[in-house]
Amino acid sequence: MTASDLSVPPGVPAVGRRERRKRETRAALERAALRLFAEKGYEQTTVEEIADEADVAVRTFFRYFASKQHVLFGDVGHQRIGELRAALAASPADLPPLEAVRTVLDALDLDRDEQEQILVRLRLMDRQPSLVGVYLMLNHELRQILVEFVADRTGLAPTDPYPLLVGGAAVTAWDAALSAWSAGGGTTSLAALRRELFAALTAGVLAGPPDRPPDGPG
Repeated sequence: MTASDLSVPPGVPAVGRRERRKRETRAALERAALRLFAEKGYEQTTVEEIADEADVAVRTFFRYFASKQHVLFGDVGHQRIGELRAALAASPADLPPLEAVRTVLDALDLDRDEQEQILVRLRLMDRQPSLVGVYLMLNHELRQILVEFVADRTGLAPTDPYPLLVGGAAVTAWDAALSAWSAGGGTTSLAALRRELFAALTAGVLAGPPDRPPDGPG
């Protein structure tokens, strides 16, 4: 299975033919870039070479990616961010926010092909520390989506501790699971590890925000 023919998780709308073609082109550029990064090195690979390897024009590359650096986590990261937002919005309104986040994350766990792509990218990051910024930006965006969802479902501000706690726990579990999984060569179950860590981090977190006394003179 490739990034272009992923099964659609519950709550994520199906895409049309035009969107599928766009995803296929993006995925082809990513595959070409990763092959060249692995063979030649990141710094030695040019945008022109990536476009040529994917059999597209250079201008096509820049329709999908702002720079060579942005191709690093490309479709695996950005597509999943869009799917996360859509799946959270489609989750049942009566589901407690913590359970909704857990259910959606479970539904969006990476398949084997995506895991292999992620593993290549993580190894590239180990060799090119300057690429870590791209990974951190993706994690920041994931956290913001989760925090805003929990805040909206609970009627709290995005700066309230409860949404921040749930969003932070989800992204920390993901980051820690990736680090441990990558260090082990990707031989263990990434999904099981992420679920275990998320359960541990949220073991003392209420399903919904705690009741607090109103502000005022004590």
